[in-house]
Amino acid sequence: ERMKKLWVIDFDNGGSATKSAYYPDNDNIKCWEPWVYLKGERTAYDYPGTHDRTMKIMQFALEEHDTLWGVLITGIDQWDNVATNCMRIQDLGLSKDGIEAADNRGAGSNERVQNQWDWAIRVTRFHQLTAMCRALVKRGVRVFWETHMKDVYKNGKVSSSDGQPAWEKSSAGYMFQIIHCRREDVIEEGEVVSETFTATFEKSKTDATLQGQRRTILTTRQNEKPNFMGL
Repeated sequence: ERMKKLWVIDFDNGGSATKSAYYPDNDNIKCWEPWVYLKGERTAYDYPGTHDRTMKIMQFALEEHDTLWGVLITGIDQWDNVATNCMRIQDLGLSKDGIEAADNRGAGSNERVQNQWDWAIRVTRFHQLTAMCRALVKRGVRVFWETHMKDVYKNGKVSSSDGQPAWEKSSAGYMFQIIHCRREDVIEEGEVVSETFTATFEKSKTDATLQGQRRTILTTRQNEKPNFMGL
């Protein structure tokens, strides 16, 4: 039987970096570049173009679902940013480009979002990707989302234990599993001597035996080889 493929929609370049480092000769892993770049402008990203390109890649994935083992989307927080900027630039006409859209003071010709319900446009844009992913799951394709954690500050420092996934807040309701990955440092005499990477099943609708369970997936120690256990 022909081996099926893993496609990576790579918003934060983590997929391509991992493939290059660990699976350089595996042709069954394909990384897609979702970003569309502007030429001759002061801002690099074409946010509406990126949104459209991502949708086209996902439509192609639906057409090719029989050949796919899974689809991994890296940097869902970046997709959330795309949806927000599309709302401001294309849907509401409040900003002319990504630089203006990033200035939430409403300086110059840039304007603030006036009505709370206008933010529903961003949510709708965000969940266009969710809908495509759900359609893939119904066709037997495994879909994985990777996102960073929101920064939560305590006593002027970022807390490593209190952050929540950085994505549209209703996303959790669509997930069958949510796994929080964290790094814990062991410090001796003021220096980090080893690190432990853990994965905790915050949600597991498809396997109750994993609910709330924590696994150690990687340990490193100074001047020693890393120990990778996986999940």
